[in-house]
Amino acid sequence: MPCEAYWKASAVFLGTVTYTTTTTTKRGEFDFHSRIFRFTVDKAFRGAEGKEVEVLTGSGGGDCGYGFQLGGQYFVYAYRDKTNRLYTNICSRTRPASEADADLAYVRDLPKAEPGGTIFGEIKLQRRNDTSWMDATPLKGVKLLLVGRGKDYEALTDEKGNYNVSGLQPGSYRVRVQLPEGTSIHQAEQEVEVSGKGCAQVSFWLEPDTRVTGRVFDSAGLPAADVLMELVPIPGTRNGNQSYVRSDSEGRYEMKLVAPGRYLLGVRIVGSAGATYIPFPQTYYPGVSDKSAATIITLSEGQHFEANDLILPPRLIEKQLNGIVLDSSGQPVRGATVWLKEIQYKDSDMPYRRETDPEGRFVFPVFEGVRYRLNAYLDRKEGPRTESAELQIGISSNPETIKLVLR
Repeated sequence: MPCEAYWKASAVFLGTVTYTTTTTTKRGEFDFHSRIFRFTVDKAFRGAEGKEVEVLTGSGGGDCGYGFQLGGQYFVYAYRDKTNRLYTNICSRTRPASEADADLAYVRDLPKAEPGGTIFGEIKLQRRNDTSWMDATPLKGVKLLLVGRGKDYEALTDEKGNYNVSGLQPGSYRVRVQLPEGTSIHQAEQEVEVSGKGCAQVSFWLEPDTRVTGRVFDSAGLPAADVLMELVPIPGTRNGNQSYVRSDSEGRYEMKLVAPGRYLLGVRIVGSAGATYIPFPQTYYPGVSDKSAATIITLSEGQHFEANDLILPPRLIEKQLNGIVLDSSGQPVRGATVWLKEIQYKDSDMPYRRETDPEGRFVFPVFEGVRYRLNAYLDRKEGPRTESAELQIGISSNPETIKLVLR
């Protein structure tokens, strides 16, 4: 919306492109190629001083650069970077002047606009069919609370699911939706900034409140805290999504906004970023190690599934794997990247990663009885990458120092 973009931008103007060139900026070790466009300012609205303005944008091809054309007239929303240069991109409201009727109307009417900011938005309920999201349905009569500037405001959505609160003092506001029964959302509150005659759009897309809850315990019967629980759709569940959540200090977990479908529940059952650090063996609900004996959980829309307590087997014994990376002449290699990956997860989880120290050494926490794949490589600024052969190792009670040789 123009009323939102106008006050967020550092500079807003109507201009014609008269010149363009390229530039390269350094960010850390990487070079970024950008384009500079010079505009004749046909009409300045805010933040654009002088008869000409230069605006930086990406070069295109995936970097969000805006494709200005020489001689073209544009309504530009630009922002200042750390060096005080103006920039814009395709994610801004910048557009050709021929498509800027709403923008021009907004700035034209600003002098006679009523004082105070506006917060508006929509509330809809989105549901799934067998393959994708269905059309979202507007929700009427949903209550919202706006808190800010020492005063609370309330609003209700209309027949189209829309709401609008105007006459707000400039400043920051927290907008919270009161969820209708049977619905849920990951984030029921958003914070926005409103200018004097500006606006902010805050919308909420709700879903049916389908969830899985339960508790997890260790082999001694004590609550197992900080265990990453996994809910994984079985093959054939078209719209199912994997859910991961860590248990709290009492071993409780809750997975919200789960898509209807058929699932397996457990610990370390498929692997994910962080899952394989959990110091328990692979365990499927209701407490078995064999996947074929696992219980398949079938969830319908809006269902609350309360799982029985999951009792985990004894903890895995943690060990320390020490290693060294050598070059072909037997000298230690500093800064080599070492990857360690649990074999049982194939390509479904992320490997552990370390860099070797000045003596070419590395250390990984590992678990006794678990099998891993291990390899190392070194990317050089000059010359080809060198890498080691991949080793497959099982962790014993006293793991030996591993040697990886780059070739």
